[in-house]
Amino acid sequence: MSELLTINGLTKRFGGLTAVNAVSFSVAQGEVVGLLGPNGSGKTTVMNMISGHLPPTGGTIALGDQMISGLAPNRIALKGIGRTFQLVRGLPSLTVAENVIASLAFGRRKLWGEAARKEALQRLDEVGLAHRADQSAQDLTYIDQKRMELARALAAEPEVLLLDEWLAGLNPTELKTGIELIRSIQTRGVTVLMVEHVMDAIRALCGRCVVMNAGRKIADGPTATALSDREVITAYLGDVHA
Repeated sequence: MSELLTINGLTKRFGGLTAVNAVSFSVAQGEVVGLLGPNGSGKTTVMNMISGHLPPTGGTIALGDQMISGLAPNRIALKGIGRTFQLVRGLPSLTVAENVIASLAFGRRKLWGEAARKEALQRLDEVGLAHRADQSAQDLTYIDQKRMELARALAAEPEVLLLDEWLAGLNPTELKTGIELIRSIQTRGVTVLMVEHVMDAIRALCGRCVVMNAGRKIADGPTATALSDREVITAYLGDVHA
């Protein structure tokens, strides 16, 4: 598989705090890769730099042969990076369909009118939400808000989809549904980089994991190997000899 997303020496400093320290890894086309680590390890900061919500202090980010590090979020989105957030960022005054249409209107194809609505309904159907298309977004349950956000992200036709704790807060039944949705995204050829704390989901979805601690990358490899790494176990659980 060819590398689609390449991160080299990525660094972010906030004053005297180095939140991300010279992190390098790549994601091949079609992979689902977990970006793991304890709270405060720098995972979301990496996602924010990839999507353009934070400029890197150092290092580079490339999508295929295009350098995207430091570009504005809208330009990065148009180049093929999609994103969900830890807290769902819907437009509550709009309907569910209108939330997706907003993505289509400003996306790579810039669809409007009936073409945009038809596409929005298709995207909502893919995530099991077409039946609520004309309801107010503010009336959705938590899992359905997440479905809507996922449909909106997919409407932008990303090559790489960044999922930032998309499965957090779901009950066991919802979690199973969420895992199947992410699997379906992969089968359509979308590459996924996901920050997640639900290890059952990581084992089910990710063939490979990159693990961070205190801003550094401490492991990168097949999921079972990365999760059994001694430094990774120590990062999550503390020194076993303490």
